[in-house]
Amino acid sequence: MHGWLPWLVAGLVALFLLDRLLLRLEHKGWIFYRRTKGPRGGATYHVREMASVFDPGIKYLQEEIVEEEEQEDESGDPLGS
Repeated sequence: MHGWLPWLVAGLVALFLLDRLLLRLEHKGWIFYRRTKGPRGGATYHVREMASVFDPGIKYLQEEIVEEEEQEDESGDPLGS
């Protein structure tokens, strides 16, 4: 009846330890996990670029987004704050 209890406890401990490990790796700058946002828009940029072939209005949107991200990167502060 209680044969599953040790497995449940071991699984929860393993998840906790994995979370701690991932947070430590994130703190060292090796990965993006919970507290740090990763680089934005890599794939999204390419999808919008391909879509601009069919809808030229998207090209304008793409240019605006890239310009805002460059301004944010230069100032170090998120836009709108």
